[in-house]
Amino acid sequence: MTIKEKEMEENYFNAKKSRQYLLLFVCWLVYMFAQLGRYSYNSNTTLIMDRFSIDHTAAGLPATMFFFAYGIGQLVVGVICSKYNKRIVISLALVVSGLINLVIFLGIDFIYVKYLWFLNGIAQANLWPVLLLVLRENIAAEKMPIAAIVMSTASTGGRFVAVGVCALFAIDTSIFTYSFFVASMALFAMAAVWLITARNVKEPIRTAAAKIEAKKEKTKGAVDGHVVFLLIVFAEFSMASYAITGGLQQWVPSILKENFGLTDWVAIFMSVLLPLFTMTASFISAFMYNKIKNYVTISLIMFTIGLLILGLTLALLDYHWLPIIITLTIDCVSMSVVSHITSTQVPLMLEGKLNAGFLAGFLNGCCYIGMALSTYVLGSMADVSGWVGAFVLLMGIAFVSLIISIVYLIVEKVRAKEKQ
Repeated sequence: MTIKEKEMEENYFNAKKSRQYLLLFVCWLVYMFAQLGRYSYNSNTTLIMDRFSIDHTAAGLPATMFFFAYGIGQLVVGVICSKYNKRIVISLALVVSGLINLVIFLGIDFIYVKYLWFLNGIAQANLWPVLLLVLRENIAAEKMPIAAIVMSTASTGGRFVAVGVCALFAIDTSIFTYSFFVASMALFAMAAVWLITARNVKEPIRTAAAKIEAKKEKTKGAVDGHVVFLLIVFAEFSMASYAITGGLQQWVPSILKENFGLTDWVAIFMSVLLPLFTMTASFISAFMYNKIKNYVTISLIMFTIGLLILGLTLALLDYHWLPIIITLTIDCVSMSVVSHITSTQVPLMLEGKLNAGFLAGFLNGCCYIGMALSTYVLGSMADVSGWVGAFVLLMGIAFVSLIISIVYLIVEKVRAKEKQ
């Protein structure tokens, strides 16, 4: 970029500063409240099991189908989202998700829930890649670290709100389905907010900067082997971290209820601590990156902590629910640091040959594929061998990721020596 082009970009963003903050706030608001329509089922799993007299495997299937559709959907959306009318697509996705939640609130046979939740996954798959692409195209580069932290709090904060709403309605188990109604109303409201405020995002607001970026794209060559290797490593980290975090958040109410006899609303309310404390992951990852400057090294540290904490949880599984909540919270925070790096920091901050929309869709899609597999497999293992086997599996996932991070760092060290 020439000095003149750089000055033009800086002048353009200075003129649009207030608009950038407004757009970031709206993206944050939309994604946060979208979580209500995503986790309204997961947070009510124990109540749904009682209502329909089903086991863990059957209860986990709708969530598995959602996360599978969401994960695969994001892989597709990440490729084609640059061609979207972003205003219409996001509004439509929110409306569809809201209608699905409303149908479940109004009452439907459980056999159809998994199909509706699969469609819900397809609808919500359009949100994250498109929103991050909008931010990448419309916000100045120096604001990307702030945008990464803000959007991460939208994910974890929305999950906290969703679980909190479900816990409130679970106090009276006869009205727990009202959490689906609240989710539907929130999604309809966010669709209206986005439709009104996002009138200028069909094309990038940063028109001048976008032209500069287009000029850069023409000079880029093919994606080299190093980028592909790094992308594969981050994909595995995404799947592993969300397999652990998502599996724990899905089944913590069941663990607390079945192992320690807590009532439904207490078990759900205690599980609110997991998404509440994972909101710190964005700040932790930003702090660690400022100190270490290497995403893979940070992930290695977090997987090591996660492995040790899972082992401690397994040892305390039959002791008392309080230390279990503490250890699971620490584990979810450590794994959320990894997923924040892969799904938010890398797409917004990594300078490379792939655009933010693709990276966001691909890596976040990998997160939810891991979550889909974990939700179903852990539920099945709980039916067969109890929760001990489930925790052993999670420890295995953390150990494999730890080894992969070590191998990558060794390869990079050898590669750096060969260049000298």
